[in-house]
Amino acid sequence: MMSVNLPKICFMRVLNILTHVVKYEPAVESSHDAIILIIPGNPGVMTFYEVFMEELFLKGEKKIPVWGISHAGHHKRSTIIGQPTNEEIKDVENIPDIHSLKGQIKHKIAFIKDHISANKKLILIGHSIGCYIILKMMDELPRRKVIKSYLLFPTIERMLVSPNGVILGPILMYLRWLAILPVYFLSLLPQDLQSRLIGWHFRSNKVPGCAIRGALNLFDPTVAANASYMASQEMHEVKNCDHKLVQRHLSKLCLYYGTSDRWCPVQYYSEIKEHFPDGDIRLCKEGMEHAFCLTSSTKMASVMWPWIKDDINK
Repeated sequence: MMSVNLPKICFMRVLNILTHVVKYEPAVESSHDAIILIIPGNPGVMTFYEVFMEELFLKGEKKIPVWGISHAGHHKRSTIIGQPTNEEIKDVENIPDIHSLKGQIKHKIAFIKDHISANKKLILIGHSIGCYIILKMMDELPRRKVIKSYLLFPTIERMLVSPNGVILGPILMYLRWLAILPVYFLSLLPQDLQSRLIGWHFRSNKVPGCAIRGALNLFDPTVAANASYMASQEMHEVKNCDHKLVQRHLSKLCLYYGTSDRWCPVQYYSEIKEHFPDGDIRLCKEGMEHAFCLTSSTKMASVMWPWIKDDINK
């Protein structure tokens, strides 16, 4: 798809971390009281999601802002800047490591608190581990502020024993350096050659330009280290589903599972559907893969928009 709306790319201070934020916004200030905020998977670079964001923005007739926040340290320009302010000190002191999974949750809560107007209501969209982050955020956000949270291909339980986790989990937990070492040497290559390598990797799929640009961040050794560190924490921390947490927010949740997802297989869908028969828990009928932002952004936006529109108009 050719882009007809260029996103606004921002680097905003969140807990003394320079944070990459992508925004699609109305040409004039919107009077709409809702904003769509997307929390990515891992690697958490919002560049991957630009086509998805643009499609949602267009379906909302360019009236509803669509924002996305990258994970701390997952963009090559995302670095620590200066010392925490007096307001940030308490939050920073309570975070053992901003690049950890717990740190990323605090990072998103701080972003909403500091950069989204208190009178705006939220449509939250999480992808993969972004769904886990949103679930953990829900207890910290005023209930009236969240209209709905959409959890796409939600890795909210048993990651280590999932089909992908069985293979990749031990590597991520104990041998992360094996992946980071070659990145150091690849980082020395000219960017044009890096782009060609990414294109070769995706040669069997037609991926949008934003996917190539997003993947270029992974040639930065610091980004690769931060992403793999967060992934190792996911293996350790995302265990059994927190049914009490899901129950508390069930009326504001929509969970969307894939039929061929090796991170959250159909078995997980069947079990959570059985546990919450009244929940809005859906199984994809479109054949989309876990990394939908690479090949199915337009389709995903088309599937989701009627749900979002109904929730906003309630």
